[in-house]
Amino acid sequence: MIDDTLNYLYSLTREGIKMDLNATRALAEHLGNPQNKFKTIHIAGTNGKGSIASYIYNILGQKYKTGMYTSPHLIDFNERIIVDQQQIPDTYIIDFMEKNRSYIENLAVKYRNPTFFETTTVMAFKYFADMNADFAAVEVGLGGRLDSTNIVMPEISIIAQIGYEHYQRLGCSLTSIAYEKGGIIKEGKPVVLLDEKPEVVSEIKKLAEIRNSELKMVSNYCNVSDLKYSLDGMFFTLKTPLEEYKIKTTNLGLFQIKNISAAVTAIESIPDNPGKLAIEAGIAKARWPSRFEIISKDPLIIMDSSHNPPAASALVETFKTFVSQKPVLLIGMLNDKDYFSYMSIMRKLSDTVILTTPDDPERSLDPEALAKGMGNMFPNIKIIKDPVQAYNYAIENNKCVLVTGSMYLVGMLKKYLNSSVRPFNIN
Repeated sequence: MIDDTLNYLYSLTREGIKMDLNATRALAEHLGNPQNKFKTIHIAGTNGKGSIASYIYNILGQKYKTGMYTSPHLIDFNERIIVDQQQIPDTYIIDFMEKNRSYIENLAVKYRNPTFFETTTVMAFKYFADMNADFAAVEVGLGGRLDSTNIVMPEISIIAQIGYEHYQRLGCSLTSIAYEKGGIIKEGKPVVLLDEKPEVVSEIKKLAEIRNSELKMVSNYCNVSDLKYSLDGMFFTLKTPLEEYKIKTTNLGLFQIKNISAAVTAIESIPDNPGKLAIEAGIAKARWPSRFEIISKDPLIIMDSSHNPPAASALVETFKTFVSQKPVLLIGMLNDKDYFSYMSIMRKLSDTVILTTPDDPERSLDPEALAKGMGNMFPNIKIIKDPVQAYNYAIENNKCVLVTGSMYLVGMLKKYLNSSVRPFNIN
């Protein structure tokens, strides 16, 4: 039954991506505007927003009933919508679609059908409301200004790192992309900015002033010291104008220090925030699967779902910091990504790459086409189209393997390995 329901829900992708809020607002209004029945922290950005959402969710969850909405999923649709450490159940998804399918289809009479993401977004908000959630960490899907999630009135908005991904829809300059991301800034509500690029800062400052929104720059607000790290975790002191925290996290990567700083800056800006102990405990509990995730130490297997050049740069920096070995790269990419720039960054780590196929039949880039497009970038290239065969070959013949290039590759292999996708640690 759930398969039939999800197949119908996925079929709504035939509407493509619609960059306006009309259908989302209509469906939400039909359901009593559930987005107004809980408090929201809204997170936009090209990279980092999922990790930040996890930190926010786990911190607020120390005191409040808290939900989290993220996308895409790694293995199962239900991962996208979580309340109190429980994924949305199949029964709720089925019931929601049965009750609202006719309305969704009839919207085409006066406007158009809601898309997959628009329908999923309203489903998440209705679930949070029905579960009596106090707070929800909500990750933007694409852009911000016209993203379906932007019907919320957040307690605070967060803008993470910004890059050129989806420039076809968001604009060809950092200024225009920042304008779209900054569309989540609401009148009189604070905004936290993680990105430090001058064009981004200038545009977000302008938007914050127009909307009477207090702008908090993470780089000015937080000071990090006493950093210690290993493959088991990171430890550091984080000081803000209000408090000093002893941070412990199993999420690896220097970029995670910035994401944690952004989350703390945002939490401190909430009047009824849960306090120091909850912040420290929530960060210690949070995890974000497939972001420099250690799958095995012998052989050393790391999975990272980076799929654009800025994420690749962060991955290379982190890998060189944490690992002394040279990895064999196992990479699969989608055909709408900047694969040439991505691979030119990844070659800084290794001269050996195994190319395979991500688990997305419509968008996966044929590994032979990827190899041809790269030219002579890597001295050693092997093509194994089946990702499971490619993975097994890689780990059987190498002591250090880095799997990356697409969430659809990482997600498929995590499913094959029965690897957890929970955004929190179970003690």
